[in-house]
Amino acid sequence: MKNLVYCLYSRKSSESKERQALSIQDQTDECLEYAQREKIFIDEDLKLSESKSAFKPNNRPVFTQMFQLIELGRINAILTWKPDRLSRNPEEGGKILQMLQDGRLKEIHTATGEVYTQDSDHLILQIHFGMANQYSRNLSQNVKRGLKRKCLRKEYPRQAPLGYMVKGEPGRKNIIPHPVEAPFLRELFQLASQKVYSLGYMEKWLYEKNIRTKKGKRISKSHLVHILTTPTYYGYFTYAGELYEGSYEPLVSMTVWNRVQKALRDRSKAKINTWKPYLNGIIKCGQCGCAITTTVKKKYYKRTDRTAEYRYNHCTHRRGDCNQPQMTVQELEEQLTSAIGQIKISEDVWKLGIKLLKAKNSEETDRFSDKLKTLNSQLERVRERKKRLIVMRADEEIYKDEFIEQKAIILNEEVRINSLINDLSDSSNNWLERTEEFLNIAFYVRDILESGEVEEKRRLIITVGENFFLEDKKLTFQMRKPFDALLNPEYRTNVMPC
Repeated sequence: MKNLVYCLYSRKSSESKERQALSIQDQTDECLEYAQREKIFIDEDLKLSESKSAFKPNNRPVFTQMFQLIELGRINAILTWKPDRLSRNPEEGGKILQMLQDGRLKEIHTATGEVYTQDSDHLILQIHFGMANQYSRNLSQNVKRGLKRKCLRKEYPRQAPLGYMVKGEPGRKNIIPHPVEAPFLRELFQLASQKVYSLGYMEKWLYEKNIRTKKGKRISKSHLVHILTTPTYYGYFTYAGELYEGSYEPLVSMTVWNRVQKALRDRSKAKINTWKPYLNGIIKCGQCGCAITTTVKKKYYKRTDRTAEYRYNHCTHRRGDCNQPQMTVQELEEQLTSAIGQIKISEDVWKLGIKLLKAKNSEETDRFSDKLKTLNSQLERVRERKKRLIVMRADEEIYKDEFIEQKAIILNEEVRINSLINDLSDSSNNWLERTEEFLNIAFYVRDILESGEVEEKRRLIITVGENFFLEDKKLTFQMRKPFDALLNPEYRTNVMPC
């Protein structure tokens, strides 16, 4: 043993599949006890360990480091808990056997007393590696079959995504909305669907709401895009290239999800990037189409020993020269308040409107009920088509690729009808609430503009208006429906007078 330089190698898969293996610390302790009994010295720097799967080659950086040490001649013997700690794949198992056969690796010791040298029967070690590889293959296949069955039971097969948490008995677990994260995720989709907020703004918004990844890190823009584009949040998920319906509660309807996809496709430059000033990104230059932004200028007055701030709105000039003049924030806000302030109803009209809406509630509920019956009938027909398709695949009347293609078409139709049903149910339950909100906005609009919070003002402006342009220090925009009905006729097309 005098010419042997040992390293100790411990490994446990980071995956939960390998539950039967001792922990890394337990493996190390077993090996050190054996080394003490056999008088094997191991340098502190050569006690190597890692939490990586050995099922596939080139997946373990510490194992690769050990190979390099053998190649350089710094070590020529390995102490490990069991042979399967070294390899579970044919490629790396073959490398170990070749090193042992060539004499570059003198010995392999295990904590159970097995010793493999250049002259020993390598078939035994090869059998150990082969059995470990076959075990991993069988385990992988069993896991895949188990996940496939979960999908057929409509249970989410992966770790819970942001906004959800896992709940249920072992073997029957599914995801449910997270009590803290889910409301913010719903609000995130609403923000993204408005075509106003940039990815940078939404990423910052999530950070301010203390929403982090499962590992506690800040959500990146790429992660944000993944969240906004995955079908998981409207109740469907993909596994192995197939689309499955989930039995868990969706956070958003497909209608909202589709609006988000369109908003992501249509976006170009950042729009609203910050809460203050609240008009940034909403208004565009009437000459070149660039965004109107705000600049803060400070001036020091020596005579009075004070510093004053002046705020100006102007074109960003992203598309080159633009000769539009700047204007003060106060001037722009006065024009906006004057224009939107044209929306107004008296207190008597407001109270009468609320009373009439409540009286009409019963009539509208009956109308929604008839539509709901029609949609439920359509949904039943689609589900029958899905059942027939599954039977055809089971009887091998169609190929797998054709089955996957037709299944995706049917599931998308099912999603569409389900979304319409959900939207109709929401409309049946909330139409009165939304209409009442419309009347409240109309009644309190000037109060919000003059004394509301920054967020209230911004939400009000986006709610009641669209196509905001600033040219020659004059603001123009169109009033959204149904708020345009509350304006005088001369204001309905172009809010600002010529």
